[in-house]
Amino acid sequence: YRTARKAVLEALMQRTTPLMEVTLGGSDYTPALLPALEWLTDEPFETQPGTSPRRLLIACSNQQSARRLIETVLPRLQASLKSQLPVAYLAEHGGYLCTHRWFGAALRRTSGELTAEQARGLAKQGIWAQQTLTGERSELTMLPQEITAWERISSGVERIPSADGRIASAYDRCVYRRKGYCFVSRAEERVKTAKIVVTTHAGLLDDLTHSHSLLAAIDRRLIVDADLLEEEMSRWSSAELEQTHLLGLLNTIGTELPDGRYQGLLALGAPALRENGPGGLSTTPTVSKSEVDTRMRTWFQTLHHASDAVSNLFSCYGQLLEEFLQHGSGSNNGGRDKGRNSYGGRSNDRTDQPLRLTGETRNLGTWTDVERAWQQTAQRLQHVIDLVHEAERVLLTTQRSHHRLDVGSGEEDSVASELAAIAWKLLEQKRLGQQAMALAESDMVYWLRMPPAPPPFVQQTVQQRLVVPPVPLTTPSGQHSHPPVPVLYGQQVQISALLKRTIFGADICTILAGASLSVDNNFSFCRGRFGLENDAIPALSVVTEHHEQTLLYLPNDVPEPNMPQYQRSLDETLIQLATALEGQMVILYTSHASLRSSYAAVKPVLEGRGILVLGQGVDGSPRQLWQLFNSQEHVIVLGTGNFWDNIGEISRVPVCTFITRLPMPVLNDPPVAARAEHYSDQLHQLTVPVASLRLRRALNKLVWSEATRNVVILFDRRVLSKEYGSTILHSLPRSSQRQAAVSHMPETILDWLTASGSWE
Repeated sequence: YRTARKAVLEALMQRTTPLMEVTLGGSDYTPALLPALEWLTDEPFETQPGTSPRRLLIACSNQQSARRLIETVLPRLQASLKSQLPVAYLAEHGGYLCTHRWFGAALRRTSGELTAEQARGLAKQGIWAQQTLTGERSELTMLPQEITAWERISSGVERIPSADGRIASAYDRCVYRRKGYCFVSRAEERVKTAKIVVTTHAGLLDDLTHSHSLLAAIDRRLIVDADLLEEEMSRWSSAELEQTHLLGLLNTIGTELPDGRYQGLLALGAPALRENGPGGLSTTPTVSKSEVDTRMRTWFQTLHHASDAVSNLFSCYGQLLEEFLQHGSGSNNGGRDKGRNSYGGRSNDRTDQPLRLTGETRNLGTWTDVERAWQQTAQRLQHVIDLVHEAERVLLTTQRSHHRLDVGSGEEDSVASELAAIAWKLLEQKRLGQQAMALAESDMVYWLRMPPAPPPFVQQTVQQRLVVPPVPLTTPSGQHSHPPVPVLYGQQVQISALLKRTIFGADICTILAGASLSVDNNFSFCRGRFGLENDAIPALSVVTEHHEQTLLYLPNDVPEPNMPQYQRSLDETLIQLATALEGQMVILYTSHASLRSSYAAVKPVLEGRGILVLGQGVDGSPRQLWQLFNSQEHVIVLGTGNFWDNIGEISRVPVCTFITRLPMPVLNDPPVAARAEHYSDQLHQLTVPVASLRLRRALNKLVWSEATRNVVILFDRRVLSKEYGSTILHSLPRSSQRQAAVSHMPETILDWLTASGSWE
């Protein structure tokens, strides 16, 4: 701890960028946080000329970690230092309730009948809006289907420039902000006066890439959960071009209904938009043809043409993906895979196989149709953007012509702000499509993939929603369902350049603290991922040994994961071990398919023995499963995905954590494949290091959050049979270890749990 304290204080004083591995169990970053608070507390009473007052920025991986830091960790550490430094939280882009949108057009039926989920979401938000003091999205718990309702009332669009350069942005002209009712403005004031500012990794990037940055001036930064920084930045850089979303934006602007009436923002603003209109907004959600003029009818026709172009584009995307799947992915790999397809797949019968868009994609016969469809779509989207800007200008001009003293709160202003937001979103979507269709080398990777099928309970919700359909999309009459179409995805490949443009910089101290930053006691892999391989930066580890707490059991007679007998052996072992321990297990998988297979095999047997079996994606979300695990004695949980990386606070550590196989990255994922191309030896330079770091991080959260005696089973014989196995094992903190037959496992584990001390 003394070494860590010295390193943190030196970094803060000298403005350097150290790597600090803190593996103490759970989310304990005290060795990094406490010295930083000491540095803040010891600030001289008189600031030297040319220097600014000391401030500290702390960025966590997610909102839950940030909340825990603000509500629990920082108060405890400040109490130990007898300090009361003001702390403020800055939410991510779109993370606040916008009162301007809440009281404006967003609450009107501007895009057709609300779905049941959206209506429920708005009702929930309405109750919360009357109680909240901060307006922060993190206070709300919403189902995925309800989040679209939040997008109607959230912040994040208030500073979009007006189409009329003579008129300020919605933020500047907002009457609610001037009267002190703006949650965004309140948060900004708290941030400006706080000594400690807490945000998320994504929130930090949102701010530092914005023209109105609040955090750029804070030159001392502590990035906790730094081992998740690359993943969070990749997620932050991700974008999607999705048919339903695009058509939804167009329908929100305006659409013609089957009965000949018009609906949408344009219809809502028809009294102010048509020539010689009375001004104000329509009192009904739809308007007749007699209530719109020739110009407006032309606008609705333009929207109709754009919707047709979007539908045609995604139909062509579907044909392109179908051709790729039928003829094999080998024609799309550019020769990089040396005999295998470029994504590591063994067959082409999987409909979720991704098609990465590269120069080789031009070899597919349907690519010409896709190019032609995109050109038409881009042109028609631009026509829509232009008409939306024109409508926005008309509305703002109408309001100005009325000489209102409350400009910024009028009805026309509300609709104008919504139109500006949609035009901005359409422009972002158009740019994404243009960049993807260029097939040029860049720091982004683009791919097409069929969206995953919703789980059964989601499908039921969809069926219920179709009883009262939302705004009809522009499809042939009589068509009640839409065949699935691909989604176009984009993501940044390397984050190092983005880090240097935003978080790192001259005369800025950025301390990177994470639970898992070294591979076999070497920090070179993370240095390279952060773009710091050429910088002379210090690195240190603060690690607790667990040889008296944890037994790492390595079965030496099980099939390797690629063998056909592996799944059956795994399921039989789980049944035997869960029976012996009467539950109290968490089993981690690297694929949903393997999880579902085990779930189907073990659930009937174990529940017949009084042990509850819970599966992620089957019985609930990770958060719900953890709540059940904490409240039940005889239970096992099968998890994947977020169970590895974004585990919340654990109130009850499992007696046994069962790792089904090493968490190696899947090379059929286009972003991973694109990153792998930068390595000459993908196995040793990428796959093994990533697996080592991910395993260490998961065990730190799951196993070592408390000091109770427990067991970790690594059911992957490759750690013993492959030469890289030693690298993975040496990357873990010290534990007691046993290598033995799987048949000895239950007895050995029970002996360990009832014993004391270590097994050397």
